[in-house]
Amino acid sequence: MRPKTLLVLVALVVALLVSAPQTFAQNLVQNGSFETGDFTGWSQTGLEEVTSGAFSVYSGAQDGMFYSVWGNVGGDGSISQTIADQAGSQYTLSFWFASNGDNPSDFKVSWDGTVLLDLTNPNTGIPWSQFSFQVSGTGSDTLTFTGGDDPAWMALDNISVVQSGSGTGTTPEPSSLVLMGSGVLALGGAIRRKLVR
Repeated sequence: MRPKTLLVLVALVVALLVSAPQTFAQNLVQNGSFETGDFTGWSQTGLEEVTSGAFSVYSGAQDGMFYSVWGNVGGDGSISQTIADQAGSQYTLSFWFASNGDNPSDFKVSWDGTVLLDLTNPNTGIPWSQFSFQVSGTGSDTLTFTGGDDPAWMALDNISVVQSGSGTGTTPEPSSLVLMGSGVLALGGAIRRKLVR
């Protein structure tokens, strides 16, 4: 192999290592952003709908094209999903919610029947607001959203349950990249010297 070709290969390897895609945590919620255009993956009771674009006072989805709107009158509706996870592992439950404080309205979130959030006449000022909670896995856990809005609508989108600490991967620090690149170049130089002899 020619020395120049070897150096080009070493440079390519360094570039690939630096620009390698980060690993993303797996969302255990099926259809968490309602991108199927319906409640696929969810058990549903009540008058919740999946919509896209502007609806009532909301300008559109927080994530993707679709989102869920809630307008149950005279009682609450719900959506729930049983999630397969690892017993004993910690997870971050996250979702985006929007409401304009209609009276009466209510919104509740529970994990295996334990209430994590219980709001009366919730008001996010209409824009989407993110809510996050730490939950423990038991191997099979049920996530439930319950709510009603007699005069109008609330909105829900981008629901996720991901293992805590898995995040979006780690990005090497610049000093680590310089050290790694120097090592690869030194190795390339040593191989080049052997080939030239």
